[in-house]
Formats: sequence, C-alpha cells, structure tokens
Amino acid sequence: MQIWVPGLRMLLLRAVLLLLVLPAHGQDSVAEGPGVLLPLPKGACPGWMAGIPGHPGHNGTPGRDGRDGTPGEKGEKGDPGLVGPKGDTGETGITGVEGPRGFPGTPGRKGEPGESAYVHRSAFSVGLESRITVPNVPIRFTKIFYNLQNHYDGTTGKFHCNIPGLYYFSYHITVYLKDVKVSLYKKDKAMLFTYDQYQEKNVDQASGSVLLHLEVGDQVWLQVYGDGDSYGIYADNVNDSTFTGFLLYHDTN
Repeated sequence: MQIWVPGLRMLLLRAVLLLLVLPAHGQDSVAEGPGVLLPLPKGACPGWMAGIPGHPGHNGTPGRDGRDGTPGEKGEKGDPGLVGPKGDTGETGITGVEGPRGFPGTPGRKGEPGESAYVHRSAFSVGLESRITVPNVPIRFTKIFYNLQNHYDGTTGKFHCNIPGLYYFSYHITVYLKDVKVSLYKKDKAMLFTYDQYQEKNVDQASGSVLLHLEVGDQVWLQVYGDGDSYGIYADNVNDSTFTGFLLYHDTN
C-alpha cells in the first residue's frame, strides 16, 4: 500500500524539470558557446531540488502616528444655508435710558383747503326819535344804529327771526312826564314786564334784558301795556330809548 505525503507530487515534478534543464548533475558552469563555460549566477542554488516555501510571517505591530501635516490653504466661502425656523419671542428687556432729544423734523406738506365755515349773523340796535303816546301796539324804533341783515323791520317795529337759535334782547328806556309800563313780546305773548314810576321834574331810566330761543318766523317787539296813561317813554336829541337784540349761537340740528 502507497502513502502520499501532501506536496510530494509537486516536489517530484519540480525535480524532473530541473534535471531536464541542467546539463549534468553537480555542474557549476554554463556553456556560452562551443568550448566555453560560464560560471553560474551568484546566488543560484547549485542543488538539483528547490527548498520548500516557508510559512507567511506574522503581521508586524502598527507604527507610530505620523506628525500633523501643515495646514492647507483656506477654502472658498460656501453658499448660505437655508433659513431656519423662527425662534420663540424672547422676554422684554429692561427699558433703556432716555436718549437725547432729536432735531426737529422737516415740515410736512400743506394740507388741502378745508370747507369754509359759514358764520351765522343776526343783530340789530335801534332807538326812538320821538315820544310814544299810543299804548298796546308795537313801538316803532326808527333811529337805526345797526341793522345790516335787515332782520328788524322799522315800519312795524318787529324783529323777524331768520336763523333758529338763542338770542339776547335788551332795552333801555328814558322815562319822562309819565309812568312807564313796557313789555317784551314774542309771538303775541308777553315774555318780560318793566314798570317805572315817574318822579316829578326828574328824568328816570328803566331797562330789561332776556334770553329767548327763537324759531324761523318768530317775531319779537316792545310795546306799552295797560289801559292807563303809562306811556312815558321819552326820547330827544340828548336822551335815548333803545332796543337791541342779537344771535348768540344758532341751532345745529
């Protein structure tokens, strides 16, 4: 029975090839040409059979870390990253110290013209030119001091309301020769009464004033009231009896 050793067949094959190549067993030179022998190259194995290959060696221990290399050149600036989500609102900070006052700003543009406000006017001031002798009728004051709007009618002695609102009326009367009983009327209704008793050989004065609200079309006048002879309203070139009225403010409704 034959026993084969692993690798023995290979070894035998190598030995046969070597014998075919070598000219003779144990020859130490090689023929260059007819009659010339050259020595074998240095390091060549003179035997007729090569050695068995050895086992691979063990891995060596890792070497030490090398030194850090020199820093490279600064790279180009990268593209901006995407905008991140908005963060939460932070806490309110402490109020800082008030800064210095700034310079005045430049004037703004001139505004558009507004609507002109209409001013309501109504006024009169009149006086007597002679003594009154007729009672219970409107007194005709024909001496005109002011009647620019013509709201007082000198032919009737009545003021005619053209602007609704609050009016002020007053009268100042010279009393002479007779007692005086005078009243201020609004729409045929006596609103104010004044009585003054004449003192013999003396010139006296009587007056009255009132605020009245009037509507358009209302009339206001003075007249002597009563059935007696109390009509001592007097006027001459040095004594006046006057009647005045004017609008304080008009109704807005």
